[in-house]
Amino acid sequence: MRAERLLRLLLHLQTRGQSTVVQLARLLEVSPRTVQRDLDALSLAGVPVYSVRGRGGGWALLPDYRTRLTGLTPAEVMSVFVGATAHVLADLGIDASSDQAMAKLIATLPEPARRDAEFARQRLLIDHAGWDDHREAPRWLNHCRQAIWAERRLSITYRDPAEPFTVAPLGLVAKARTWYLVATRPDGAVRTYRLSRVTSASLTDEAFTRPRDFDLARHWDEAQRLFQASLPSYRIVLRVRGHAVRRFKAIGPVVSDVDGWSVVEADLENADEACAAVLAQAGDAVVVAPPELSTMVRQAASRIAESHS
Repeated sequence: MRAERLLRLLLHLQTRGQSTVVQLARLLEVSPRTVQRDLDALSLAGVPVYSVRGRGGGWALLPDYRTRLTGLTPAEVMSVFVGATAHVLADLGIDASSDQAMAKLIATLPEPARRDAEFARQRLLIDHAGWDDHREAPRWLNHCRQAIWAERRLSITYRDPAEPFTVAPLGLVAKARTWYLVATRPDGAVRTYRLSRVTSASLTDEAFTRPRDFDLARHWDEAQRLFQASLPSYRIVLRVRGHAVRRFKAIGPVVSDVDGWSVVEADLENADEACAAVLAQAGDAVVVAPPELSTMVRQAASRIAESHS
């Protein structure tokens, strides 16, 4: 366990640069005292770690130091060489060089790991899109990428009609087939903007300093959690049969009966949507709860029958 932690610590300093003991403790999920002991252990082992004193200080590696790690496990090899998503690379304009980069990376691996990488690449392909997904054109993606790399502010308009405003771009997120820009507004709030809704974007000459403690993956996880919590919720319980089981995304275990019916609990946006979803199953879905939804379905069914009499 400690060897793995020391390796993570070393790789973090090599890739992310200078970090404080508090930041490293948060990353490794240990106490600052444990991090200090680990840093001392790396130093005793000959790794050139050093401390920077004063405000804005921390721990860092000598600039010319690079560790060479060739002991990749089969699972680690697969995660690196199978995890790339083709359409994301294409949107970023690097799809043409991705195959060459993969070939070069594979060539640097030891023979056993090289065989694992080639084996995985020929047998596994990850496509995150559904059959009916419609890919959005990545509008303004290149502008955003340039601004993030150069740490320059962007002037954007969002959802016409709107006045342009300036943001400090912190990162880009590709979720399924949709791109999002994570950026800081002038008031300091971090917001997420769907690129397909950005109606104009231009780089400014104004530079900004990226917050040292900002972590894009952690921020995105929290933003998704808050978004899900803010969605309207209308929970229903149904008895369904046949193909109708697949029409409702269950939020709990599906309990099957001996007569071919199953009990499903689902969460929809509101009562009207739930009523329409039940009616669409033409009798293969029956409301168990709440009672008012059962009443709505009966009344709607009566109106349909009358209109078709």
